[in-house]
Amino acid sequence: MRLDLEMKQEGKELQEVVVSTTREDDNVKNIEMSVNKIDVKTLKRIPALLGEVDVIRSIQLLPGVSTVGEGATGFNVRGGSIDQNLVLLDEAPVYNSSHLFGFFSVFNPDAVKDVKLIKGGIPANYGGRIASILDVRLKEGNAKKPELNGGIGLIFSRLSYERPLFKGKGSFIVAARRSYADILAQPFLSSDLKGAKFYFYDLTAKGNYRINDKNTVFLSGYLGRDVFGSDFGFNWGNTTLSARWNHVFSDRLFLNTTAYYSNYDYSLNTDLKQKTPNDYFRTDSRIVDYSLKPDFSLFLGKNTITFGGQAIIHDFQPGTATAASSGNVRSFGIANKHAFEAALYVGNEQQLTTKLQLQYGLRYSLFNYVGPGEAYTFQTDVPFGTRREVVTTVDYKGGMSSKHMAIGSLVLRQNMISRIIAHLN
Repeated sequence: MRLDLEMKQEGKELQEVVVSTTREDDNVKNIEMSVNKIDVKTLKRIPALLGEVDVIRSIQLLPGVSTVGEGATGFNVRGGSIDQNLVLLDEAPVYNSSHLFGFFSVFNPDAVKDVKLIKGGIPANYGGRIASILDVRLKEGNAKKPELNGGIGLIFSRLSYERPLFKGKGSFIVAARRSYADILAQPFLSSDLKGAKFYFYDLTAKGNYRINDKNTVFLSGYLGRDVFGSDFGFNWGNTTLSARWNHVFSDRLFLNTTAYYSNYDYSLNTDLKQKTPNDYFRTDSRIVDYSLKPDFSLFLGKNTITFGGQAIIHDFQPGTATAASSGNVRSFGIANKHAFEAALYVGNEQQLTTKLQLQYGLRYSLFNYVGPGEAYTFQTDVPFGTRREVVTTVDYKGGMSSKHMAIGSLVLRQNMISRIIAHLN
């Protein structure tokens, strides 16, 4: 017996499947406290000044964060001052995070992957500041296809390009911005202000390459500068370069090693237009850092242990000045200062029970003021208001330690009672 059947087509609408990197109840069960994470999609939905998305402006809307004031750089976190915030760009410190006197940040939103602000209970692997940590991570580039993005705004224009490399084993992104208020304003400036400079620009780049399943390398950099003035003016800028190596020893042990270079400089010039090359006055100052930081993660049963260390070489240039009068040039200033900073740390996130979790850590920091340089000992038994004379002078050669300070800190944190109660339900 033969039976022919014809199947008819029927369509049904299925519910969407959402894949997320965080749990739905992460804000309740996550042991991290006083931490805000913002991805780039959220950043672009936040109302912005003149339509331009900005990282610093966005975090100022978070609880506990306030602006220093219009025309001033930086932000305050829970009563702390600006210099008590550690601002990191791919783990390299950024000493001035603002363009245009604080109206815009140095972070190009087209190149930013996510932003993490730690306002309290800072983990042991961070150090050097007491108010907050602003950790900005850059995109790694589109590993699937080339992508070009850009925009033209009232203040500046931006352009970014990303694409895969080495048949999908790597990728890169390059993003640039430049303001053009100086160009648009030229027709309206008086004759004595013609050629005035007031603009900023920045260039951000990052690339990565997966060597094999256990080794991946990253390289990222930032270059930015602000220039303001006419005959008399000033400029400042940041330069950072970060190299990172990720290595997987096993399913339980992971290594992330980072080396970075950071340079912040500031200069003042009385002849910005270079109209009087024989008569001028110029001052320069800068902060340069070199660092190496190995960071290990060990997954051991119900414990997630992080441990490692960091070494930083500081090179401070407090200020050098060059003055020229009728072609006679004289240079003077404060001698460069050098320091070595080191730290060792260990932290643990421990799952005691299904309803109770602990996070604690220990960090030991050492700060060494090193040569070359001179150390002075002054008179002590002198009346108040009297000039103290130098008693002894000690000359320290390069690399010699002249003064050091060691700090040990213990961090012990437990989830809030309300969160523990939530777990019990």
